[in-house]
Amino acid sequence: MNRTKHVLALLVLGAAGALAQQPGPTPTAEVGMNFSLLNSHPGTGSPSFTASGGSGTFVYNFNRFLGGVADLGSYHNPGDANFNPTTFTYLFGPRLSIRKSRATPYVQALFGGAKQWTGFVDPNTGSSFSPQNGFAAAFGGGMDIRVKNHFLVKPLQVEYLMTQVNNPWSTAGTQNNLRYSAGVVFTFGKD
Repeated sequence: MNRTKHVLALLVLGAAGALAQQPGPTPTAEVGMNFSLLNSHPGTGSPSFTASGGSGTFVYNFNRFLGGVADLGSYHNPGDANFNPTTFTYLFGPRLSIRKSRATPYVQALFGGAKQWTGFVDPNTGSSFSPQNGFAAAFGGGMDIRVKNHFLVKPLQVEYLMTQVNNPWSTAGTQNNLRYSAGVVFTFGKD
């Protein structure tokens, strides 16, 4: 019990020390590369599945708190014998950041589109499904931790990702997904 209290006290002191540190200068731009997992929930009784992939982000910071985000991502599930689905997302929107220490938490709301396709071939007709485009939106947040002046680590970013694409694994038209990302960020310029 005492050992647990000591460990918790050290964690609290370490977190307080990290928050007390002066933030670095606000970068003009940030470029990130992420590994991502997309947990798709197609609806209408279709089973959910997880696709792995990645995303690239570009952030232009207008000031210390507000930035504009461009996020391009691709996710694929090769283990699904029936559909072999692939999703590509292109999302844009605002990001609000709290720059108080080496750790920079943020929230963002992104809007754009998604393109989905599959290797599924209809056994009755022998035809394959063509790629489908539709609306997409992502709402969530994450945290970047400054390691060096122009290098940050993103331990987590979690978002609700909604797509509205007609596809063979969901006739609902709306898919409710969860996206988890982690990666690295390179910063450019200063305020």
